[in-house]
Amino acid sequence: MADSTSNPPRFDAGAALPALRILVGLGTWLAPGPSWRTFGLGPMHGNASAGLITRLFGVRDLALGLAARHPAVEVRRAALQIGVAVDSVDAVATLLAVRAGAPKPSLLGVGLGAALFTGLGLVALQGLEAPSEGAGRLGAC
Repeated sequence: MADSTSNPPRFDAGAALPALRILVGLGTWLAPGPSWRTFGLGPMHGNASAGLITRLFGVRDLALGLAARHPAVEVRRAALQIGVAVDSVDAVATLLAVRAGAPKPSLLGVGLGAALFTGLGLVALQGLEAPSEGAGRLGAC
């Protein structure tokens, strides 16, 4: 018989987002070509510059993911805030790119991914702001 006082497990955006960022960052840095296809950008056609830009994106996500797991709440908050700003701009950049002729599937791969990360970042930030028992002053960034 189930315990009526137990609560169902809650989704923890503060844990999920950094893990997703680290996974995307590592995957993108290690395998830029397959990442392009996964994000709906089509084949890279051996374009070394595209691989460079893709790896720059990957290391950015890796750094944001690692910072969002930092033990200091101020560092986590700053990483989440920066991530929300970057992901919001990424979503807009995707719309602009599609208007300029980028493959439409990139709206799904990149645009929706950026929107998802923005939403997860906002939820994770709310989780940082929620008062918890025994929590000290969080401080401002």
